[in-house]
Amino acid sequence: MPRKASGVEKISIARDTQDNGDIYVYERKTIYDPIKKYNRILSKTLIGKIPKGSTEMVDTRPKKRPVIITADQGAEIIKASKRPVGMLDIIAHVAEKSDVARQVLKAVPDDIGLRQKMLTLAWYGFASDGDTWPGVTSWSTRYSGLLPYRDTPISQDMYHDIFAYLGVHEQIKQTIFMIRAESMGKGELLALDSTTVWTESKQLNSGRSAPHKDKLVKNVYKIVMIYSITSRQPVAYAILPGNIPDSSTVPNALEQLKALQLDDVEIVSDNGYCTEDNLLAMIMGGFKFITRIENDIQWISPLIDQYREELAFCGEIMHCDPKFSGITTMQMHTFQYARQRGSEKSGLAKGETEEITRRLYVHIYFSSTKKADEDVKFRKQYDAVYTDLMSGAMLDKDDRAFAEKYMKVRYWGDRVAEIQPNRTAIQKRSRYHGFLVLVSRKEKDTNRALEKYRAREYVEEDIKNGKYHAGTNHPRVWTDDTLDGQLLVQFLAQSMHESFASMLRTQKESLAIANGDMDHDNRHNMEQEKALKNWLRKTSMYGILQWFDAIQRTEVEGKHWKTEMSKRDQLFLEKLGVKPRG
Repeated sequence: MPRKASGVEKISIARDTQDNGDIYVYERKTIYDPIKKYNRILSKTLIGKIPKGSTEMVDTRPKKRPVIITADQGAEIIKASKRPVGMLDIIAHVAEKSDVARQVLKAVPDDIGLRQKMLTLAWYGFASDGDTWPGVTSWSTRYSGLLPYRDTPISQDMYHDIFAYLGVHEQIKQTIFMIRAESMGKGELLALDSTTVWTESKQLNSGRSAPHKDKLVKNVYKIVMIYSITSRQPVAYAILPGNIPDSSTVPNALEQLKALQLDDVEIVSDNGYCTEDNLLAMIMGGFKFITRIENDIQWISPLIDQYREELAFCGEIMHCDPKFSGITTMQMHTFQYARQRGSEKSGLAKGETEEITRRLYVHIYFSSTKKADEDVKFRKQYDAVYTDLMSGAMLDKDDRAFAEKYMKVRYWGDRVAEIQPNRTAIQKRSRYHGFLVLVSRKEKDTNRALEKYRAREYVEEDIKNGKYHAGTNHPRVWTDDTLDGQLLVQFLAQSMHESFASMLRTQKESLAIANGDMDHDNRHNMEQEKALKNWLRKTSMYGILQWFDAIQRTEVEGKHWKTEMSKRDQLFLEKLGVKPRG
C-alpha cells in the first residue's frame, strides 16, 4: 500500500540553461498534490547564475522594486533640468549685433509680448534654414524658457495672429525701415533689385499671374528690395503685384528713399530698371546712380562704334576684372518729358513736352571672352529654335519672337519648307556682343564704376539666400495682411542671416594671418586657427548652428555644468565675440 502524502512543502534547487550557455539557478518550493498525483510548484526564486564555462554561482542584478510613498510620508522632488544652449547663445549674439533686437524694441515699445514673439519668430526664421512656420511650435517647445518669448510655445494660431497684426499696422514695418536707414552712411551704395514669391491661396487680392522660375504661376508677388551694397544688409522692401515690370517700380522706390531720408546715396541697378524716364526721375530727384544700359539703345550704340577699336587694342585694363578693358566718356544727354503743370518762364502749358539736358558719364567695357560666350549662346539658341521649327514643335512666346527676328521662314502649307538666317539682324546683334555699358551721374572713374556695379552681384546672391534660407520663396498664407506680416518677420531673419554671414567672412579672412604679435603668431596658435579656418570653409551656416546645438546646460539642485567643447569650438566663439551663458 502506497505511503500517504505528507502535505509538507519541500524546497529544492533547479537549474535552467539559457541560450547563451549561462545556467540560471532557482530555489523552488513544491508540494505534492494527491489528487493530480504530481508535485505542484508554489514559488520559484532566482538566486544566482553560473556563467558559461564556470562552475561557481554568481549573483544576478537585483530587480528594481517600485518605491511606494504614502500620503503621510511625503516625497522630496529633485530640481533638475537640461537645456540645449549652444546654438541659442550664437543666435542671441547675432540678433544683438545685427541690431534687430533694438529695431523691434523701438518699433514696438509698449507691447512687450508682441515684441518678444516677433523676435522669437525671427530667431526661428534664421535658425531653421527655411523650414515652414508650423515647425515653430515644436521648436519653441524644445527651447522653452530660453527664447525671447518664454510664456508658452508659439502655436499656429499665435503666429497667424501676429502676422495679421503686423500686416495691418504699417507703422511697425516703416519704423523698422527708418531705423535701418539711419545707420546708412553718406554716399552709401544701395542696390535696387527685385524677386518674386508665390502662394497657393485663392483669397489674396494683390497676387497676379506672372512668370516665376520660367513658368506661368498664379498669385505671384514682386518684392522690390532696397539693399545696402556697402553693408550687405536689406534696408527696406515693398510688395507689388507680380506682373509689374521692374522698370515701373523705380518711381515708387525713389519716393520710398526720400521718405527714409536717404537722399545722399548712390543707386546701383541692372538694365531692367534703366529707361529714359527712370534716368530722368533719378536726376530730378537728386540721386546719384550707376545703372547698366542696353547696348542697342539709340544713343548708346554709336558710342560703342566710336570706341570699338580703342577698346579692342588699347583700352584701360580693369583691375577688378582684367578680362575687360574700358573707357569713359562724358555726354550731354537731352531728356524729354511732359510737364505736370504750366510754366510762365518756359511758356509751356500742362502736358506739353519740355526738353532738359544733363551731364552723364558713359562707361563702355569690352571683353573678348564675353563676346565668345555670347556668340556661342546665340548659336545654341538659334540651333534649338531651328530644330523645333523643322520638327513642327510648338514654340513659346520668346522663341517665336526670336524666330521672327533672326530667321526667314518659308512655309509649304502648314509645314516649314525652308529656314534661312536673317543675316542683317544677326550681324547687328553680334556686332555688340562682348560689350557692357554703364551710365552714371557722378562716378567718373572707369575702374571704380565697374567695381560698384559688380559689387551688386553679391546682393543678388544675398536675396537668393534670403529666399531659400529664411523661407521667403513660397509663403503659406491666406490673406494679404498675413503675407505682409510674414515677410516683415522674414526680413528680420534675413538681416540676421546676412549679419552672421558677414561675421563668418570676417573671421575666415583674419584666421591664420600673422600680425607680428608673438603670442598670436606662435606655431601652436596658428595651427589651431588653420584648423578652424578649414572647418568654416567646409561647413554651412546652418551646419555651424546645428553643431553648437549639441552644447547643453545641465542643472541639478542649483549646481550646473555644460557640455565640454573642443579648443577649436572655443576659439570660434571667442573670435565671434559670443559670451556663453554660465
